[in-house]
Amino acid sequence: MTYSVAVVLIALVILLVLYAVIIAYLILNNRLSHGKQKRLATFKQNDYLIVFATQSGQAENIAKQTAQQLQAVGQKVSLVDMQYLTVEQLCQAQKVLWCVSTYGEGDAPDTAQSAIKQIFCHANLDLSHQSYAILALGDKRYTHFCRFGQVLDQYLQQYHAQALFEMVCVDHLKQADLDCWLKHLEQLSAQKLSRIAQQHDWTALILKNRTCLNSGSQGNPIYQIQLSYDDALSWSSGDILEIQCGNSLKEIQCFLAAQQQTVSENLVAILQFKDLRQLPEQRPNEPFQDWILSFADLAIREYSIASIPEQKILELVVRQEKTATGLGLGSGWLTEHAVLGQMITAKIRSNPAFHLKQNHKPLILIGNGTGIAGLVAHLSQRQQHGNQQNWLIFGERQQQFDHLYKQQIELWQEQGFLPDVDYAFSRDKAEKVYVQHILQQKAEQLVNWIEAGAAIYVCGSLKGMAQEVEKTLINILGAEQLEQLRKNKRYQRDIY
Repeated sequence: MTYSVAVVLIALVILLVLYAVIIAYLILNNRLSHGKQKRLATFKQNDYLIVFATQSGQAENIAKQTAQQLQAVGQKVSLVDMQYLTVEQLCQAQKVLWCVSTYGEGDAPDTAQSAIKQIFCHANLDLSHQSYAILALGDKRYTHFCRFGQVLDQYLQQYHAQALFEMVCVDHLKQADLDCWLKHLEQLSAQKLSRIAQQHDWTALILKNRTCLNSGSQGNPIYQIQLSYDDALSWSSGDILEIQCGNSLKEIQCFLAAQQQTVSENLVAILQFKDLRQLPEQRPNEPFQDWILSFADLAIREYSIASIPEQKILELVVRQEKTATGLGLGSGWLTEHAVLGQMITAKIRSNPAFHLKQNHKPLILIGNGTGIAGLVAHLSQRQQHGNQQNWLIFGERQQQFDHLYKQQIELWQEQGFLPDVDYAFSRDKAEKVYVQHILQQKAEQLVNWIEAGAAIYVCGSLKGMAQEVEKTLINILGAEQLEQLRKNKRYQRDIY
C-alpha cells in the first residue's frame, strides 16, 4: 500500500466517524425536542397552574388545598412554589391561580422576591392568552394590607392577562374571606367544593409562670411567659405559637350585666373566647343562649417561641400593647387576664423560612425587643448541636432595665458558646445607637464572617429595625450578594 492510498483511507475513516457523530447528534436532539414538546403539550392540557408565595407556610397550605379540591372534581392542576416558577412555565399556562402572602413592608415573601423580579422584567412578556385569579393573604393591622397581591395584579394586567374575578384579600385567615375565594372557584368549575380548612391542631397549654423582664423601663412591660405541655408537643427553633385570645372574667361579667343576665359557669365558658366587641344583631325573640353561640371567635395572635423542646417548657416573650380600649387582645390575655394555672388554647405553626440549617457554619443573630425570643431559641438549639461560632447583636432602650435574658447571655459568654455580643441601648446616650449602627461599625467583621460561610438571622420589629438592618447590609455587602444570601437561605427573617 502506497503512502498516498493510506492517507486517503485514513481521511475516509475520519469522515465516516464524523458522519456517524453528526447523525447520532441529530437523532438525539430530535428525541429530546420531541420529549420536550410532549411535556409542553401535557402541561398545556392542564386546566390550572397554581402558584404560591409563602413566608410561613399559610399560602402554601391554602394553595395545596385548592389544588386538591379542583382535582377532586376532575380538574387538571399543576402546583409550583413561586421561587421555582420559570417564565416558560408561566407563559405556557392558560389559567393561573395565585396564592400569595405579603411580608415585611408590603413585599413578596423572602423566598419569592427574586422570582418576581426575574419573571416580570421581560419587556416582551405576553400573557394575553392567560386568565388568572389572586388570593392575597394579609393582616389589616399592617399599613400595606395585601400589597404584594396588588403588585402582582398590576404586573399581570401590564402583560395583558385577564382576571377571572376580582382579587380576594384575606384578613388574618378569616374564614369569610376564604369562603369568598371558594365561591368564585365553584362558579368557575361549576362544582361544589369543600370548605378550606385552616389546620386547627389546637392543644391545651397551662400558664405556669410569667415574669416582667423590664421593670422600670420607659417602654411597655415585657413579660416572659412560660407554658407547660404534655410530652407529645414538639417544635423547632424559629417556630411560632398561635394563641386563641380570651376575655377576662371582668369583661364577661360586664357583658352579662349589660344584657341583664346572671353570671354562671356555663355562660362564662361559652363567652371565654367570643368576640364581645362586635356583636351580631339579635333577631326578634331569639333566645339569649342561641344568640351568643352565633358570636364570632376572638382573633388569634402569634408569638415567636423562645425555647426548644429539650428545655421542657414552652416560653414566649410578650410586650404589653396599649389600645384605645385597653390592653391588646393577645398581650392582655397572656400578661394580665389569664390567671396562673389557666388553660391556654394554642397551636404551633411551623415557620420553615426561619429554621436553622444544621451545620457548623458561623451564625449572626440580629434583633430588638421581643425579637430576642427567636434569637435565644436559635442559640439554645445551636448549643444542643455544639455550634460555638455565634454573634449576637441586640437592641433595646436602656441597659439598666431592658437587658433581656442578661443572665443567660452572660452564661453563654462565660462558656465560650457566644464569643461575640454587641448591644445597642438607644436611650442610654444623647446620640441614639441602634443595631444597624453596630453593623456599620463592625462592617469588616461582618464581611469576614460572611466569607467564612456565616448565615444572618433577623428577628424583631419591621419598622425601624428590620428595614434599617437590610439597608445597612446592602450598603456593606451589596444588593447582589445579599440577594444571593437570601436565595441560599443564609439571610432569614422573622419580622413583625
